Amino acid sequence: MTESDDQIGEDEWAASRLFDPEPSAAPQPERNDDDGGHVDDEKCVPASAERDAPPTPVTSTGPEEPIDANAGAKKTAVVLGAGLLVAVVAIVAALTGFGHRDEPAVADTAPSVPMRASTAPTQTAPPPPDSDQSVPFTASANCPAGSTSAQALTDTAGDSAWVCVRGAPGGQVDGQVLHIDLGRSYLLTAVSVTPGWVAKTPGGKDEWLAHRVVTRLQYIFNDGDRTILTQDTGNAHGPVTTPLPHRVLASRVTVVILQTSRPPASPPPNPAQAASAEPGFLDSVLSGANGPAPSDATETSAPGDPAEQLTGDPVDFTFAVAAMKFFGHQPG
Repeated sequence: MTESDDQIGEDEWAASRLFDPEPSAAPQPERNDDDGGHVDDEKCVPASAERDAPPTPVTSTGPEEPIDANAGAKKTAVVLGAGLLVAVVAIVAALTGFGHRDEPAVADTAPSVPMRASTAPTQTAPPPPDSDQSVPFTASANCPAGSTSAQALTDTAGDSAWVCVRGAPGGQVDGQVLHIDLGRSYLLTAVSVTPGWVAKTPGGKDEWLAHRVVTRLQYIFNDGDRTILTQDTGNAHGPVTTPLPHRVLASRVTVVILQTSRPPASPPPNPAQAASAEPGFLDSVLSGANGPAPSDATETSAPGDPAEQLTGDPVDFTFAVAAMKFFGHQPG
């Protein structure tokens, strides 16, 4: 080998050191030949071959980056966790989807209107605001001494009655006036009266045969039309209710006792059946059709008649009314 060849080899080696990848730092095995450790020129690797050889792969990350022995196990755990999460989400989605699909099936198989009607709670409808009830009132009358208070007409718990003296002996007449004060204006629709002394409680006091019975009354209301209602009781042994011809807005009522009768021993079952009655004080101003003709001179003698004076029956001295009611409601 000539000197020029040696020079060219050194130049190529230097170029490979500057521009080629850094050779591996791993120690190379020492090569000896038969000539006492000198490398044979023919066995030397040319510089060009060394330059063209692929770089030696690095098998170590160095002391600053140690290899993690559990890296594979961690990756496996992550994969398993992700798979479990996907499975849970899929199950929840499936259950939710089934729930939504079941609702239309129930709605299609059961009629909606009957189901709501059967499951709705039963409610009691409130009474209408204009339902008629008994209206409270205050009653007063100017009856002679020996009479009871007219306020007894409103008593529903005790056995009492409004008893009015018809006048001095020999001058017993009808035509007494009863004053009703409702306290405020009401829309009235009906009136009710219980003529005679009738017990108000089961087994209570009953003085039916001790006083005369109111047979006909007249109600005068203080409304704008001054409505007047005449009521026939038929001497019934119980309440008699008469509707008004129309609703009356009134706060006061004047009641006139037009006619009374001796109490029949057997009261008629129907109030429409008129009993025999004695002509009252105002009968002279009424037509003959308004009052029934007397059928028994002894039972229905006129006031001051000799027959009544001779008998002197205490029943003719007074009349009684057990109760009176006015039905209506407050104006809306």
